[in-house]
Amino acid sequence: MTVTALELEVSNGGVRVRIDGQPFATVATHDVAELGLAPGRSITDAQAQELSRRADVHAARAVGLRLLSGRALPVREVSRRLLRRGLPRVAVETAVADLVASGLLDDAEFARHYARTRARKRLGAGRLLSDLKRLGVEDRLAQAAVTEALEVEGVDQRELLREAAARKLKSLSGLDRDKRMRRLRAYLLRRGFASSEVRDVLRDAIPKRA
Repeated sequence: MTVTALELEVSNGGVRVRIDGQPFATVATHDVAELGLAPGRSITDAQAQELSRRADVHAARAVGLRLLSGRALPVREVSRRLLRRGLPRVAVETAVADLVASGLLDDAEFARHYARTRARKRLGAGRLLSDLKRLGVEDRLAQAAVTEALEVEGVDQRELLREAAARKLKSLSGLDRDKRMRRLRAYLLRRGFASSEVRDVLRDAIPKRA
């Protein structure tokens, strides 16, 4: 097998390698140098296999970059989406590790952005934490991001809880006390407020004689 051409692909920043006149693989520019590829140079079967492996990594990285160009995503979500596209797991793991090492994929930064954005929607700390963990952000990073977001946005959780309860109660006015209690409690817990604080608010918002 002989390398017959190396063609730059502007769309993904790679280099298309032609073997015996046919397109064989597209790899990163540094792969060309590392593998010693040049027109007219013969390659072994082992080198061809390594070229294919690197092509998979380059493809995974290129797709990962496109995903991140739209919006920030956590590591686990990027990996999941790449695997869904049928890319080899080893290539996905290598590409994701490279994106992390280059700072283009950062769970801490994602968590901070996500927590601040969601805090503005008046969600409780528990909801923010559970959402971040569901997205694959580790507990330490999630906790730090939520604490920072609530401080930056000036969110008072107890005041936020009282406001949420008051708004929801308006839509429950036609129900008896027990139904109002159940539905309001479920609503507040879904929004991520602590059960102990919800209990106190329910007692104040719906007195036993109401």
